[in-house]
Amino acid sequence: MIRIAGVPAVTAFLCILALSSCAPKRTELTLDPTVVDASTLISKVQDRTRMVQSLEGQGTVTFESPGFGGTAAFDLSLRKPDSLLVLLEGPFGIDIGTLFFSKEHFLAYNSQENLVVKGTPRANTLRTIIPFDLSFEEVLNAFSGTFDIPYQPSNVRSYAVDEGMFLLVLSCGPNVCSYWIDHTLPQVTRYEVHDNEGTLLLQATMSSFTGDEDADVPTRIVLWFPGEEKQIAVQYSSLRVNPGALSFAYSVPSDARVLNR
Repeated sequence: MIRIAGVPAVTAFLCILALSSCAPKRTELTLDPTVVDASTLISKVQDRTRMVQSLEGQGTVTFESPGFGGTAAFDLSLRKPDSLLVLLEGPFGIDIGTLFFSKEHFLAYNSQENLVVKGTPRANTLRTIIPFDLSFEEVLNAFSGTFDIPYQPSNVRSYAVDEGMFLLVLSCGPNVCSYWIDHTLPQVTRYEVHDNEGTLLLQATMSSFTGDEDADVPTRIVLWFPGEEKQIAVQYSSLRVNPGALSFAYSVPSDARVLNR
């Protein structure tokens, strides 16, 4: 009988088969709203999203607006739900700045002005280093590619199939939120917010997912604000999901000017 490292081949094969049958498998949902109801779909998406606890990666972030355009390289550490450290570099490795914040604490260092701004994260304080008025949640979403789905049965406006994906449309406060969900992941790959008159306020697209059987994350995220003609695009060249212990250490020059807001 053929033996593998002292184990009969048949025994080894049965062990491998047993282990593989116990391994977690990504479940591909049937693309049919009559088979997969909205509650089940959202539960599946949330289960996948919850598996992503932290991220560590490198890539580029591009800002486009009528008055500004530019690209910077970044190193990122992100731990959900509220810790983010981004180190930004310009061409030739020139340091641009540092951004660290949680929901309670914010620090941005602009190396070109040798300026540190500290305080509570708000859109106007984030402008110290990010040339857009973005909220804490929008910055976190831009780098993680995840968006909360405020699902309640009473909020559902429509649930159907569109462009080969589930399309769930919900009332979200004064606006209308639409989620395109890839049934093979399952993950949100497109997200739009309209006002009640149908004007598009925000469009987010997520693509090029990476990960494993437990968790997937997009390596390209684009947020577009058509009313302001602004766009932020994040492209990861390297991304690690749930890498373990993360470092949120950073330093700023002792002679930097400090503003508290």
